[in-house]
Amino acid sequence: MEETKVQQDRELILECQKGNTQAFGALYDKYIKKIYDFIYYKTHHKETAEDLTSQTFFKVLNAIQSVDPNRSFVSWLYKIAQNTVIDYYRTKRNHSDVDDMWDLADGTDILGDLDTKAKIVELKKYMKKLSSLERDVVIMRVWQEMPYKEIAEVVKWLAVESPEYLTGALIPVAGGWEY
Repeated sequence: MEETKVQQDRELILECQKGNTQAFGALYDKYIKKIYDFIYYKTHHKETAEDLTSQTFFKVLNAIQSVDPNRSFVSWLYKIAQNTVIDYYRTKRNHSDVDDMWDLADGTDILGDLDTKAKIVELKKYMKKLSSLERDVVIMRVWQEMPYKEIAEVVKWLAVESPEYLTGALIPVAGGWEY
């Protein structure tokens, strides 16, 4: 099934490179939510995430001719999204370090649930101990439910293909929590 997704992306990229705007629309529809969520976790501001997501796809559209259809489109797309967020924080100096900006965007009313609020405080404490890359991996796996292989392509870190790596990162975060 994973190979089918990669093949579909390849075919859509080739169509985009021929000028087929509907093919780009299909790529956009396929990845818009994942990229928006990824950016939102790094900015925790709805309008900023929307703007940066638009900028990301605009950059993708402008550079689609340079994409090698035999390489991972997903990793290229996430790299553009990541660089767009970094550029945003470089130009906007009144925010904290980009590595410290993340949030859990699941739409729940955290203020109404004190137990959840306490868990979020504890989770933030553990997440801040992780590097930016490790936080990205946790976000992609836990909240975006990306497969390990796709995460490995995105971060170009082969060790992430192994569930043991993520489990090791999550043990202190999830320790003692009921699921």
